[in-house]
Amino acid sequence: MKLNKTLEQKLQHLISVLRNKKVVVAFSGGVDSSLLAFLSNKYGKEALLVTERSILYLDEDIEEAAHFAKKYQIPHIFIDLDPLDDDNFTENPANRCYICKKGLYSEIIKIKEEKNFDLILDGSNLDDLTDYRPGMQALKELNILTPYIEFKINKEEIRELSKYFELSVHSKPSMACFASRIPYNQAINEKKLIMIREAERFLRNSFNLNQLRVRIHNNNLARIELEKEDFSKVLKKRNLNLITNKFKDLGFTYITIDIEGFRSGSMNLPITKK
Repeated sequence: MKLNKTLEQKLQHLISVLRNKKVVVAFSGGVDSSLLAFLSNKYGKEALLVTERSILYLDEDIEEAAHFAKKYQIPHIFIDLDPLDDDNFTENPANRCYICKKGLYSEIIKIKEEKNFDLILDGSNLDDLTDYRPGMQALKELNILTPYIEFKINKEEIRELSKYFELSVHSKPSMACFASRIPYNQAINEKKLIMIREAERFLRNSFNLNQLRVRIHNNNLARIELEKEDFSKVLKKRNLNLITNKFKDLGFTYITIDIEGFRSGSMNLPITKK
């Protein structure tokens, strides 16, 4: 596989940032941070992956992150956080992502300084600038590098580069924390996060789904977002009955399927439309 000239130049720019540097990568295990992890280990002087472990993420995703680090023999550590201890976070204001990022990266900065590393990298990409992303402000304030944005690399190009380096994560679906399933200004609590987690796990495992979200509204309404090509897997009487029974067992009163399908960041629409 060959890269086009433009993407090859972008890659070389990214590599130039890493050379002879000790690099800390904020590592979720998604395609964006996995490529940064691989490149930092391959071209940097030293790499360290740091993963948040909390109620906001699937255990399976944490395990996949650990497996990736082990496969490529990249040093990897975890930060155990409980965002529910922070009232500013649980109140779920419109800048919730800023609060979360500020807390996480403040901890990563401590690790960088303790271990005498040079850089901290975040995997935000060019496409993220088209959505409402208050967490970007935290990255700027803390001087966290976002090389994909600096070199104008979008999600499709990240997948292409991941395929070029034969990383199995190249087709991995987009990831987001479970708090992103709850409308702003509706409280975040453990019960809601568990309902969301188990509902998504059930749908993914029962119907062989790849990309989906279960959004929760007003404590008891589930709005299921699926890729439109997956509608046919779910919209059968037997399957709808299975989903209804499972979701009601989890605590939902009303269960809906969004006919617009999966949209990353759909909870930001009330803000981005203003």
